[in-house]
Amino acid sequence: MKPDDPVSRGAEGAIAHLNEDHADALLEMAQAFGGQPEATAARCLDADRTGLDLVVTTAAGEVPARVEYEEPIDEPAGLRKATVKLAHAARAALEGAR
Repeated sequence: MKPDDPVSRGAEGAIAHLNEDHADALLEMAQAFGGQPEATAARCLDADRTGLDLVVTTAAGEVPARVEYEEPIDEPAGLRKATVKLAHAARAALEGAR
């Protein structure tokens, strides 16, 4: 958690939901926008005003990755919309690359 970030301070529930129910979307985000195209798994460590901090599993082990939202958000209530947009963009980017 980033104590100076209003989104990070209130993101615990959203992070748990992402990790429990949307591991596939987190993986696609890491592959498409986190600089980890060979990732095999990803989980969210934190969410803040501008994006998500992930830990990504690769053949070399776990590495950090950062994915940015399309635009900053001001409160935790904006996390759902921002991450859904990010997930759709990641899936489209990966499909376009195939």
